[in-house]
Amino acid sequence: MTYRILSSKLGYSCPESSWKEAMKMKIDLVGADAGSMDPGPYYLGSGESYMKPDSLRRDFRMLLKAALMNNCPLLIGSLGLSGSSSGVTFMLDIIKEIFDEDGVKGIKVAVISGDVENKLLLGHLDELKPLGKMPQLSESEVSKSVLVSQMGIAPYITALEEGAQIVLAGRSCDVAIFAADPVRRGFDVGLAFQAAHILECGAIACDPGSASDYLTAEFREDNSVVFTPPNLERKATVYSIAAHALYEESHPSLQYYPEGVLVMGRTQYFQDGPRSAAIRNADFVRRPLSAKIEGSHKIGRRYVSLLPLSKSVRESADPFLDTHLVYGLNAVERARILPEEKEIGILLKVSGRNREKVEALATVMKGFMLHFGYPGRITTAGNLAFPMSPSEITRKEEDGSYTVFVIAGTREPRFIDQKQSIFKSIKDLAKDEYPDNYAESNVEFILSDEERPMMFLETVDSTPEKALARHDRELNAASRYVDSSRKAFVKLDAGDAYVWSVYHIWNNEELIKKHLFPIKVYDASGSRWNLLKELRPEYNPVGMTNYRGSIDDKEVDVIQEVRHSGYPRETVPLKDMVKVLRSKDAGVNTITYDIFFKSEKEYKQALDSNAFTRRSVAGILGVPEEQIIGTFRADPCYAIKISRYREMISGVPGSPDGFGAQQHMKIELMQVPIYNS
Repeated sequence: MTYRILSSKLGYSCPESSWKEAMKMKIDLVGADAGSMDPGPYYLGSGESYMKPDSLRRDFRMLLKAALMNNCPLLIGSLGLSGSSSGVTFMLDIIKEIFDEDGVKGIKVAVISGDVENKLLLGHLDELKPLGKMPQLSESEVSKSVLVSQMGIAPYITALEEGAQIVLAGRSCDVAIFAADPVRRGFDVGLAFQAAHILECGAIACDPGSASDYLTAEFREDNSVVFTPPNLERKATVYSIAAHALYEESHPSLQYYPEGVLVMGRTQYFQDGPRSAAIRNADFVRRPLSAKIEGSHKIGRRYVSLLPLSKSVRESADPFLDTHLVYGLNAVERARILPEEKEIGILLKVSGRNREKVEALATVMKGFMLHFGYPGRITTAGNLAFPMSPSEITRKEEDGSYTVFVIAGTREPRFIDQKQSIFKSIKDLAKDEYPDNYAESNVEFILSDEERPMMFLETVDSTPEKALARHDRELNAASRYVDSSRKAFVKLDAGDAYVWSVYHIWNNEELIKKHLFPIKVYDASGSRWNLLKELRPEYNPVGMTNYRGSIDDKEVDVIQEVRHSGYPRETVPLKDMVKVLRSKDAGVNTITYDIFFKSEKEYKQALDSNAFTRRSVAGILGVPEEQIIGTFRADPCYAIKISRYREMISGVPGSPDGFGAQQHMKIELMQVPIYNS
């Protein structure tokens, strides 16, 4: 039996032309991930949606139409980005409007909550195990935090078994959205989980990659899964899907989920035609049920100024400059650029009379810019570093119009060299996909670099009055460097500021089953949804119990030092050896680097070089060795993975790169010793 999944990212504006190509195929499941913690703690704490209503309406309509045309389930997880009750309610209001406007009737809809009641954790804090380095938990911090938990496949399977055609869920493991139905239908559990991981970000797993496009996965009777993008301008390759198999994870062959561990040590990747690539032979090892708990709380108000500085700051040793982000100097990797490096700041400025249209256009263009697949791109996790959460600021002008500012930066030389053509392509994309919004808005890219530095001056304090007073003092301190011939944007009210408080694993299986992920099933006709039933998830163990290998991430695939009798014959720039080299967060406090080599020869030379041991990498990155979680080999796809703790947790004021997607330049500039052996 052939079974096919269509994957999308809700709100990322996938092309209608790709949707039409996908509809030429028989689809058995439509799935979309609507959320992530990557953009920082603001969205969970505030309850705000990351994507704007215009893009969400457009995308949901297309997904709904696909499910109805194919008479198949539609599953969407992490609504509103954070998957909190506020995010779910926000999206449900939009969906009910669409049902009403489009005359959708008699559909069974399940809504699954991902919320965690604060009082449930109080008295159980000692059971919470931090994921990475987190501040000490206290009852006070937990009490004032907004809390969610990532659901696995069981709540989705329960809803589908109840007959729901549409399942709308709060905070979810991205993989659960796409793995639940294949597991329910009896497909191999390991294969279902790995296929789901490749699907979770849409066409990011393609060449060129983009989250703003669709991807299909076809489960075949020979126990393989074949991936094909509907967009004829993209293709799935062994490299592209293998690269995504490692994406956003701290280990190359072990991935941990509520139900167990996905083990990819035996996975085979192979080409299946010019535009399709496939996998087979993944394993899933059963473990006791767990839940990842995430929490965020407000710390105060934020004000921001964008100040053009004199190029003389390059020569200044003033500590004031090093404690602030200056694009063109130190803003992307939080250290001054080296002589061989470049750094640019990008200010996307979108203005217009209609606030909703302006904000929607700015958000969509930000997404296009983050994931745009330009020629020669090797950093496939994202093109930009965002210094704050949220990364947009909206200002009402004196004439009643609105301006949205999106602030970002990069050190990637290929992006910098092609920036003007990239910006033009992004404008063209926005014009094609959102013609009304674009026609009513003015779009401008303002650049800064080492010749025209720009300071991102951010101040957070407990009240707006205190934050503004402190910000005035910092503006005064920065004034001696300001270039008055260029335009500044001063005292932008960037709203409330939030930080991560909880990022922990909870292994209390009894309380997880009893209290988390309640399901409500409705009969939906237009905007009238009649509650049919409330139920709890049914947990049926999945995966193997007789796995003979190790699932210890401190042992599996660790790169060991090689003993050499002689000296290296030469050194080779790493950038000449690789096809993909990217950094990305693997949680709120971890950065991971994925290095995919051009061939087995270069991969073996790298392993033999001793340049990628834990000790060597610590020296290259300039961090203590204990900051390096591990360095790992991925033989099936000729890749090396490096994982380390962040210096600053994502979203903390002063943290330069929310997604962690632009922390790779020290690795890219490496010279690799080559030995005769």
